[in-house]
Amino acid sequence: MTPPSKDARIVIVGAGAFGLSTAYYLLASGYSSITILDRTTPPVPDGSSVDISRIVRADYDDIVYANMVVEALELWKTEYKEFYYPCGLLSMTPTDNPKYLADALANVSGIGLPVTQFSSGQEAAQFLKLTHEKPLDGLAGYLSHDAGWAYAAKATEHLFRKCIQLGAVFIKSKVDEIIYSADRTIVTGVQLDGGKMLRCDFAVIAAGAWTDTLVPSESRMMATGQPVAFIQLTEEEYIKYKHLPIYINFVSGFYVFPPHPESHIVKAARHSYGYTNYRTVATSSSSRESSQPPEIAYSKGATPPVRTTLPKDAEDCLRLGLAEYFGCNIAERDFVKARICWYNDTLTKDFLFDYLPGVDNLFIATGGSGHGFKFLPIIGKYSVGIIEQTLPTDLLDKFKWRTDIQKKEDLSRGGTPLMTLQDAEAGVYPITNAESTQGVNISTL
Repeated sequence: MTPPSKDARIVIVGAGAFGLSTAYYLLASGYSSITILDRTTPPVPDGSSVDISRIVRADYDDIVYANMVVEALELWKTEYKEFYYPCGLLSMTPTDNPKYLADALANVSGIGLPVTQFSSGQEAAQFLKLTHEKPLDGLAGYLSHDAGWAYAAKATEHLFRKCIQLGAVFIKSKVDEIIYSADRTIVTGVQLDGGKMLRCDFAVIAAGAWTDTLVPSESRMMATGQPVAFIQLTEEEYIKYKHLPIYINFVSGFYVFPPHPESHIVKAARHSYGYTNYRTVATSSSSRESSQPPEIAYSKGATPPVRTTLPKDAEDCLRLGLAEYFGCNIAERDFVKARICWYNDTLTKDFLFDYLPGVDNLFIATGGSGHGFKFLPIIGKYSVGIIEQTLPTDLLDKFKWRTDIQKKEDLSRGGTPLMTLQDAEAGVYPITNAESTQGVNISTL
């Protein structure tokens, strides 16, 4: 591995949270030639650093991430304060499944962040003044008062502008392939959409769910799709519910935000094992299968398709969760919009910041694994620290490209097991004990 010189021609593939934050910290550290590449101007519509809201929480069972969030919160509350909305996070689970919450509660309490514990859903509902029938029934958990949400699209735009102001160059193009030296130990450039080659001295691949299409990861990472839906509230409903915290159910994976102050839209989603979408990746030297988001030809004027429905397993989960928190009137309402949000999951769900083994000037910055956006203000500091090999040894090890590929169970996820998007769309999906309540007629709740 060879850290670049300050005047090296550095190319960053990907203008999401990881790519832009890395670009910003490189520029702030005195690197003078930074070119950012993505298929369209950020926030990229089918990326994960987009949309109206992302959770900002220190509630992790891993103390490393909990401490990193405390660091990020300082910037969310200052430099990024116009994009940050403190509201609290209500984390709930059936009382017989407390492992993740118990560890997260211990961490946030140990850090000194304020929490309120609830021994029952009824107690939480009374605290939050929920008046519909059986709110949060059969659950227990706690409210983390210092959590909130970020206006993702606007925060991404803000960071992009900062990078341009500091001298970054942005090129709107898909990257088809990384170009190597004959012995494949050095990256010499990247091939852009249309066949043009952009030469570089150092490359950072921060392409999120598309990373495995450019750098074969040998199962170290995989793109998974997660369902998201949006429901419109009236002005009266907005006033009634605007005080609510974010709510997440750690068994079903359902989570929901309070209504957005500008649009009065409620965004609901599921943090689960997700959907895969395998397609052929063909380069000049090989062909293989890789899970990746559906392709959108931005260069030809295409945009992400507008959808208002989701696979049945996802819609059932979201509507049941909405009924738990808002009642059936809102839960039964048509979605005004829906989408599949694509994570780049690593096997351990840790971020991946490291040099590609055997290639001196190719750095990987990816693996958000569904929890990366909250670190937007600071994550580039960590990736640059690993580029320069200045981070503590324990962090260099935590985020490294592992040769011992071992999967770690992610206890923060719930819902259905991993399945293909095609099976989910066709209604062919497995049912687990955690999902045994899905498909219930919410009008009976």
